[in-house]
Amino acid sequence: MKTIIVADDDAMFRMIMQRHLGTMGFAIIENESGKQVAEQIRQYQPVACLIDIIMEEKEGIETITEIAELPHRPKVIAVSSNAFYLDLASECGADAALQKPIALETLKATLGRLGIKPD
Repeated sequence: MKTIIVADDDAMFRMIMQRHLGTMGFAIIENESGKQVAEQIRQYQPVACLIDIIMEEKEGIETITEIAELPHRPKVIAVSSNAFYLDLASECGADAALQKPIALETLKATLGRLGIKPD
């Protein structure tokens, strides 16, 4: 089963993404910040990461920049309720950007455009 990491400090958002991605057939790893994402990428080799731009401990832009330097780089989808921050994420190496709230169909379409499909 392919894995997707969801890093967001909003527990409700993580729960919704867990439900959406789970119904699509993905395994999910959740994080409250970007602090452990790089290590989890090395360990689990996910196909994608959904990274919130504004988080405590380690913000999304810093996390996206760190991911770009990894040998196994999953696709990165930046998420935020603020469109300005999403523009910054694209400039820093995100493969896609989604504004919250994210509907299931929008998530499916974005994953499809990035070539990400469950097993």
